[in-house]
Amino acid sequence: MSQYLHHNDFGCISRCPSGCCLHLYFGNVALCLQADELADWRQVAAELYQKHAPHLADPTRRCITLPGPVAYQAFVFTLEEVFLLHDLLMGAGLLLEAEQILAGQTT
Repeated sequence: MSQYLHHNDFGCISRCPSGCCLHLYFGNVALCLQADELADWRQVAAELYQKHAPHLADPTRRCITLPGPVAYQAFVFTLEEVFLLHDLLMGAGLLLEAEQILAGQTT
């Protein structure tokens, strides 16, 4: 059974039962990521939000795009969805960092 790391109204991030990867579910999309890829995704989501937030007259308009893994694919978001995606990535990343810190401590 997968272990949920973080969830919100937009989706969730869970750890694969074998611990080999993370499953990111947001909107109608599901991705399989390595733990070290979370930082890149966090940065991309933060940059998207910072770039578009000051300029969007309608934050509910689905007009923010992020290229997908292949040239003919793109993810399309509202400003709120970008924020919620970043929240998923931050929450899961912080939990994984805390686990690493605690695993390094000895009693």
